[in-house]
Amino acid sequence: MTCKKCRKKAMNIAVKADGVIKVEIKGEGKDELVVTGNEVDSVKLTRKLQKKLGFASLLNVQEEKDEKEKEKESKEIKQTPIEWAYCSQFPPPPYHHQFVVDANPTSNCFIL
Repeated sequence: MTCKKCRKKAMNIAVKADGVIKVEIKGEGKDELVVTGNEVDSVKLTRKLQKKLGFASLLNVQEEKDEKEKEKESKEIKQTPIEWAYCSQFPPPPYHHQFVVDANPTSNCFIL
């Protein structure tokens, strides 16, 4: 935006957009338009500026949090889940296996 007329035109377009709360001109050459608001459709706003002024580009879109929300986040204590070890009242029975092997089987009885 090189002239005052273009800046004023851009400001008027941005102010008329839905959800806009605040509009500022920033940058070294005062060529950046900063729009703050709730649920502002950035694509529609950029297209309107392109139609009316012939040039516009979207540099950055970010969610801005209120001071109250920032305080809540800083005050919140990060809680880690507690792992509980569940034990039964009685211990499990011991597992004992005993294998009996007879090297010389004398009986003819075999269980398969």
